[in-house]
Amino acid sequence: MYRYFLFVILIILTNSCENKKDQYSFKNKDIRNVSFSLPSNFLLKKANAEDSEVYDIFHNNKIIGSCYYGRYYKPFVEEYSVTEEKEIYQKVKSKEAKIYYSKYLEQDYKNGIYNDNYYYYDTINKNIAQVMLPKKESKGLVGIYFDSVDIHKNKFAIISSDLSEENKKRFLDIFKTIKIK
Repeated sequence: MYRYFLFVILIILTNSCENKKDQYSFKNKDIRNVSFSLPSNFLLKKANAEDSEVYDIFHNNKIIGSCYYGRYYKPFVEEYSVTEEKEIYQKVKSKEAKIYYSKYLEQDYKNGIYNDNYYYYDTINKNIAQVMLPKKESKGLVGIYFDSVDIHKNKFAIISSDLSEENKKRFLDIFKTIKIK
């Protein structure tokens, strides 16, 4: 009985090690002069787009992110208004616009109090990138943006709206592998 129990434990440990190994294996992908590594269980599929190249990132037959390569993509920004006038706030809010009321208008706006994401700049393989991370678990995006990846000033971005902790970690790992040739 003891041997049987030990044998079952050994099989479970072996399977869990194999699953983790598969989970963290990566495969290289190229979009023109940008290369990066995706987890082997992700699928990169080209989407229809005009004036740029767009790729959807699938995991378990679900779109969890996108890659953009082209001239017209813009840096990450959040568009909303902040007002200290209650009348304006009430009128605009009723039209379902993204507006916030604040007693400390200038300070709150400058500090990004109402942003859904945090933003910072980082250097990835000698290239400056704008990185975006969600402030809350259920709201925001994970993304990286490069303003110029070639002599034609094409931009490159990877974005994910799947905000699970595991997915955020995966995308941060992907961002670290980006190389611009």
